[in-house]
Amino acid sequence: MKRMGMWLLLMTKRLMKKPSFVIILVLLPAILILYRFIIRQDNGTLRACIYVPEAADDYAKTVAKELTDADYAATFYLVETEDELYSDVIAGRAEVGYVFPKDLGQRIMKKNWSGAITMVVSDTSQFAEFVNEFVTVEMFTQMTEDVLTDYLVNRSGLDFEEETLRENIRDTLKKQEERSSVIALHYHDFYTNEEVASEEVLEENYLTKPIRGTVALFVMLAGFAGLVFWFQDNAEGRFKVMSYEKRPVINYGSLLLPTLLAGLVGIVCIVVSGLAGNLFAETGLMLLYCIFIAGVCELLRMLVPSVNAICAAIPIFAIASYLCCPIILDLKKTVPVVVFLRKILPPDYYLEVFNASSAWGLAAAAAIVTAVAAGMEFIGVRRA
Repeated sequence: MKRMGMWLLLMTKRLMKKPSFVIILVLLPAILILYRFIIRQDNGTLRACIYVPEAADDYAKTVAKELTDADYAATFYLVETEDELYSDVIAGRAEVGYVFPKDLGQRIMKKNWSGAITMVVSDTSQFAEFVNEFVTVEMFTQMTEDVLTDYLVNRSGLDFEEETLRENIRDTLKKQEERSSVIALHYHDFYTNEEVASEEVLEENYLTKPIRGTVALFVMLAGFAGLVFWFQDNAEGRFKVMSYEKRPVINYGSLLLPTLLAGLVGIVCIVVSGLAGNLFAETGLMLLYCIFIAGVCELLRMLVPSVNAICAAIPIFAIASYLCCPIILDLKKTVPVVVFLRKILPPDYYLEVFNASSAWGLAAAAAIVTAVAAGMEFIGVRRA
């Protein structure tokens, strides 16, 4: 046992002396700092700009004002010229821009609203359709007042004074809007399933969410780095000093150690970013994930013929995980085939815990992969 402890200490020191592995560990907090910098720059909110011509009708100006005053998940602001709107979208200061026509109210009342508003959006935008919903809601909310006023004044055959009627309708709609809501939002903590105040949820910035996926990706890369180091150590005969009976434990330990070090840094990143809930639960999930990654690396060690093949596979796994797993975006609805590709990508098993609110899938995957790797090791299928 003393000899094993000494070996563990020496392996840890050797890992920390390898520049490539240290770079992997340093990249995690570096990305966290980058995310924090981005959040401070734009407060992490979606921004949409609106251009309303000076000669525009009251309807267009009212819709624009309501959008800029409303407490939506996107922040709307006015620009003075159409050129400024294009510049903001091109420069990324706004996710999307809307150019209102002068006669927006007339076109809405005549049901000629197809293409009434020009939307300016960059090719890389992922939230344009999401922001469009707010504009549509506000347009038809204001339309309700105009249509009802027009009907009662001009078509009902009753004698109403338009301005007084419009004020009464506006007050009634406002009261109704404040009094009732079809959809009620309740927020629950992932770990305790207890309800959380909405203010606490809104304080979590959407830009910090990719941190968890990035942590999962880099823990996988750390495991692959440990696999490359194993091939190098094996070629140099470093494992020959250990007895044959201890070889399986040494092999697995040399793969588990780098994943645990990366997992420890990952937990620190998650805690500092404010994404962590229950620290013990977070640590337990990360430990399961590290065991799972080590098991995957153990299987690759016995199945892949050489270190060159492993080095070639690392960028493929990294790029595929970044594109297919929900690290930045979840593409399973727009590109359904990614659902099948994720099954061979380790980060998805960790991230799916937070999507499905169950750790059993990750635990089962870790147990199965480790058992298969151990079985192959002890029946003689090994590269040692």
